[in-house]
Amino acid sequence: MKETRRDFLRTGCAVVAGATVASGISLLSSRVAKASSADHPFGWPVGGLDVAETKDLGYQGFKGVSRFSAAAGKDCASATFGAIVGQLQEAVGEEPEHPYHGIPLSMMQWASAGVAGFASLCGTLNGACAAIGLVCSNTDAKGYIGDLLTWYSETALPIYPSPEYEEPHAQSKAESNLCHLSVTKWCLASGYGSGSPERADRCACISADVASKVAEILNSGVGGALGNPRDNSTICGACHYAGTDVAAGQFTRGKMNCHSCHVNITKTPAHGHDGGK
Repeated sequence: MKETRRDFLRTGCAVVAGATVASGISLLSSRVAKASSADHPFGWPVGGLDVAETKDLGYQGFKGVSRFSAAAGKDCASATFGAIVGQLQEAVGEEPEHPYHGIPLSMMQWASAGVAGFASLCGTLNGACAAIGLVCSNTDAKGYIGDLLTWYSETALPIYPSPEYEEPHAQSKAESNLCHLSVTKWCLASGYGSGSPERADRCACISADVASKVAEILNSGVGGALGNPRDNSTICGACHYAGTDVAAGQFTRGKMNCHSCHVNITKTPAHGHDGGK
């Protein structure tokens, strides 16, 4: 392949998406079709991705035994990214000029363990969001990513049953998108330490869960349906939001569940947090 990744990132989207819209035909392969001019500009497999297969690929990718050799990074971000993009590379078959083939599946290794081990945004979400951003237009990507982050925050995970353990792993609800809180809450629920093999396998299972969720929501063609946990579970946003009046509490922004970090929050009294004193 003569085209470099830099060339692809600069011109690939405009050229491929523009040609597709102009011609009104599917992209390069009969097995890959666009949902619309706004969705999936590089194409999406006819019939979508197999959710169950994607789940298995996410788990295997974490373990470094995926059939996508370039994705064998043994980490959460590569696992979710590779499970999605690796299948898209397969779907276009012997067509190396297609933009999906210009993406190295190991490119997300830096994002594992919450970005270089800093335990910020969960690595599974890092890889998943990168895959969604590659597949979708920016507007659509934000809707799909919003749903993914809401689901991750508010769902008891892992769901995927580990093939390496007879008993299912304990489940916990992170109420956050941060690796730190996700792991901490699971360790407290399970009794296993953060450096244990059980915790590592739990993260492999969550790689499976997140990768399959990406396949599910992209297959659906509907993004932005779940709202966000900050709107649904707290009253903080009534005063604290992205505004211009700092004195009124408009000094924050975001969509995560406030209670994930700010504990013991109660409804604000009529005269404010201090009760008018």
